[in-house]
Amino acid sequence: MSGVDDPETVVLPVFSGGDVVRLFAATYLPLCRSLGAAGVVDARVLAEKITARAMTDEGSSWSGLALALAHVLEADAHSA
Repeated sequence: MSGVDDPETVVLPVFSGGDVVRLFAATYLPLCRSLGAAGVVDARVLAEKITARAMTDEGSSWSGLALALAHVLEADAHSA
């Protein structure tokens, strides 16, 4: 870790939108599935809440991703 007065530039990684989508899908979906399997959350109810929220922000950068997540959770609930 560099000090505050260190003139050396810190290079941060650049993430694309696709990187963010993959990160979200790779972490949030398994978390939701684990919580559902443990009985902590109801996947169907969570999917409905995500869908309702995404519909209010329709066209936003995150709504498509949220709707896709809700669709997968709903499919999980139907197959359970």
